Amino acid sequence: MDELALHPRFKEVKDECVQFPEHAEQLFQVYLDLTLAKEFEDVSVIQAPLLGRCLIECTHPDTRVKYLVLPAFAAEPWTVASMESTFSALDKETDARLSVNVPSRITLGVITGDSTITYINLTRGIPPEKPDSNLTVPIASATNTVVP
Repeated sequence: MDELALHPRFKEVKDECVQFPEHAEQLFQVYLDLTLAKEFEDVSVIQAPLLGRCLIECTHPDTRVKYLVLPAFAAEPWTVASMESTFSALDKETDARLSVNVPSRITLGVITGDSTITYINLTRGIPPEKPDSNLTVPIASATNTVVP
């Protein structure tokens, strides 16, 4: 963590990095990507002690969509069970930003070995259908069609 502390923006997330040192590198790298490269707005770090790490809450500058980003390394094992465990832990967190609106969607900020960050949206359960989605297949009206 000493190398991270050399960066001029480290002081913005220092408390969270000290609180969760095993996830400090991921947190700081995704924080820098969101604030400097992607220029997200209203960026704040949320401590999630039951989860054992921090999340980053931020707003997309163009769409005004709010995101809850969970920094992670690509080498971390993510299974359906671990994803459900993550959502269950978030249900029980005491931070008002999490407990007021229990998240049903989070975004993994996955960091690869070459420091590339890929953002993957995870939704708990089946996401609601968007009526204007190009991926929506209309349901055919009932007819007396016989399928061979």
